[in-house]
Amino acid sequence: MILLIDSYDSFTNNLANLLEDSTTQKVLTIHNDSFSPDEYEFFYGNYLKLFQFIVIGPGPGHPSLSKDVGIISWLIQKFKLEKDKSKIVPILGICLGFQSLCFEFDNQVEKLIDVKHGQIYDVYPVEESELFPAVKPFGSVRYHSLYVPNTNDKIRPLAFCYEPNDKTANAKEILMAIEVNGFPFYGVQYHPESICSSKGSELVKNFTAVANNYNKEHRQFIFDKAENTSNLLNNHAVHEDYLFKDGKFKSNELKNVYFQKVELDEKIDSIDVCEYFYQKNNNIPNFFLLNSASFPGEWSIIGFPNDECEIITHSVDEYSKVYLSKFGSDIEEALEVDNIWKFVANKIQSKYISRKEIESRVNSSVSLPFYGGYMGIISYEEGQHVIVNKLMSICKDKTPDLKLIYIGRFIAFNHKSKSWFIVSINDTDEIWGDKMAGELSKVTKIDIESIPLTIKELANNNDINFELPDREIYNQQFKQCQDLLHSGDSYELCLTTQSKIQLPSNINSWDIYKILTLRKNPSPYSCFMEFNDCCLISSSPERFLSWKDSDDQQSKLVEFRPIKGTVKNNEDTTLEKATKILKTPKEIGENLMIVDLIRHDVYQFTNDVNVSQLMTVEEYKTVYQLVSVIQGKLQKNNGYSGIDLLHCSLPPGSMTGAPKKRSVEILQEIEEQQVTSIKGGRRGLYSGVVGYWSITDDSDWSVIIRSVFHYKQDLENNENKNLYRIGAGGAITVLSEEEGEWEEMNLKLTTALQAFK
Repeated sequence: MILLIDSYDSFTNNLANLLEDSTTQKVLTIHNDSFSPDEYEFFYGNYLKLFQFIVIGPGPGHPSLSKDVGIISWLIQKFKLEKDKSKIVPILGICLGFQSLCFEFDNQVEKLIDVKHGQIYDVYPVEESELFPAVKPFGSVRYHSLYVPNTNDKIRPLAFCYEPNDKTANAKEILMAIEVNGFPFYGVQYHPESICSSKGSELVKNFTAVANNYNKEHRQFIFDKAENTSNLLNNHAVHEDYLFKDGKFKSNELKNVYFQKVELDEKIDSIDVCEYFYQKNNNIPNFFLLNSASFPGEWSIIGFPNDECEIITHSVDEYSKVYLSKFGSDIEEALEVDNIWKFVANKIQSKYISRKEIESRVNSSVSLPFYGGYMGIISYEEGQHVIVNKLMSICKDKTPDLKLIYIGRFIAFNHKSKSWFIVSINDTDEIWGDKMAGELSKVTKIDIESIPLTIKELANNNDINFELPDREIYNQQFKQCQDLLHSGDSYELCLTTQSKIQLPSNINSWDIYKILTLRKNPSPYSCFMEFNDCCLISSSPERFLSWKDSDDQQSKLVEFRPIKGTVKNNEDTTLEKATKILKTPKEIGENLMIVDLIRHDVYQFTNDVNVSQLMTVEEYKTVYQLVSVIQGKLQKNNGYSGIDLLHCSLPPGSMTGAPKKRSVEILQEIEEQQVTSIKGGRRGLYSGVVGYWSITDDSDWSVIIRSVFHYKQDLENNENKNLYRIGAGGAITVLSEEEGEWEEMNLKLTTALQAFK
């Protein structure tokens, strides 16, 4: 058994997986504050003896600060004074763990002038050692703001990096690996667990051999122990609970399914269908649209609710309450809940029907991604690590943070095959289905010229008022981010801003959607969601997370598609030029950090994780973007579902930075300073996710960016005007320049803002 001490890093599970793969041993992970100071001696005397070795992982902060390292400092000092070698446990320190070893053995840890976050450098062993038997350079990823400039005689240097990244006489040495003289303690500054690091497994195997040799000489009892350490430390170990009551899905009875394929003119698309029903319903939207209009999207889903459709509403303003209502009704039932995520999970579990059961009834060769279930939106604040008690409501009442509507009737459209399917899982819907087929035959193509070029044309000479981010304040925020990046508190901070638009109240949200998506910003994952208390109009190009049955039917295939790196697509920019711009150390570093962060999230639930696409440039109508794809398989018999992963990976890492916990806390404080910000640093729907969760436990969620959103009870609405909000931002790294980040933020803002001007 290996003990891994985590300092709230966002790469820890990658490290745990590397350790388990390389040693075939179980790794038990605890946080550095899992034990309180008055428990340290008990932990030392009763638990540490059970582990083969300890790995002190990376994390934000400085080794001199107890709030950053917790038990780590005490533990190393305890070992330093220990006379009985059988009580000393071998240690491998990674990044902050490496710095802690150096610091506790009386070496200074200082700020780097040239900070390296997400950068690949060659590591040069200085001589043959137990950790590096071969004196050959190898590439590894550096994530560090701090370094050890000099070492005393208690530390033996084992490897260096050189800046610039070649071994020349004038290059500056940066210490990358050490051995503590007289102790079985080793450390490396680089991150062996990163997707772009080499020789990580060899490092772990070499250290394991060191630990085994020490244990055979001084701790032979470790090989004879059979205690279940995992159970002993269960209350202190880092682990995730199942959101479901029993951890597994059980299929319910399928009472009815209506399924009909219809043929429409190949020019008709999902927006044309929605426009037909919008006009038929007296210019009132009576549908929910998830529109995947281009690569890599394939399907669009149009949900048609009736007055029996349940709506789930939750606000972090009232964390222990959930509200249930019916579509079209203002009557709400309030329920007390311990955990909103468990509540939602149990809702879908109560409605779950296996895909095999449904598809055996519909008798179709086509498999739909969605067979009914929940569609909706989840705000940034429903994610992890947000300091909820600092938030202020945006609305006169509670701010809607989670809105899910149960859809039993819908139309699915396949953009590749131009196929349309009418589906209902309601008990008796033959009449509705046949009527819908007749209505679809009447749909005609929207005359694009009839759609105004901008929303300004709809304002009827009324002013549209804009409140945009303040450049001077942004400059101050940027500097604060840089200070925190250089101090080691974060590797990357996704600084965002809010803009406000006051529109005449007669302008309809569906008209805004048409202008944004047909005239201004077609994208793979646009959507239109209008509830009685909020509205989202999104043209997001970023899928966050999807899950579906894998080919073997024994597991769920989960997939993330993070975007980091954006270049405007115009007449002067080709794919070749965009690739040259995006394949730079800054952009690669941003994307790499998020890839490593997402791998960490997926490794919480499965060891089967694969990066199938690493930093590929994809072209969209308005931008080129650097995209990666991370996949994993959740075995159905292990109890975890995609909802467990969704819960633990929000907010999206591409919208926070890394390490996520510290970065979310920092950003909440910094973002509050903007003149257009929401009190308490609240982002609202921006940076959250929108998507569906099918009754078959298949799901697809996109990040809410390039979007406009509106709260019906917004505190800044008035009698004549409604307030709409747009969020925009970008990842700040040590390689960022304020002017470039300001321009990138404005480019993203313009994507949505252009519809209004």
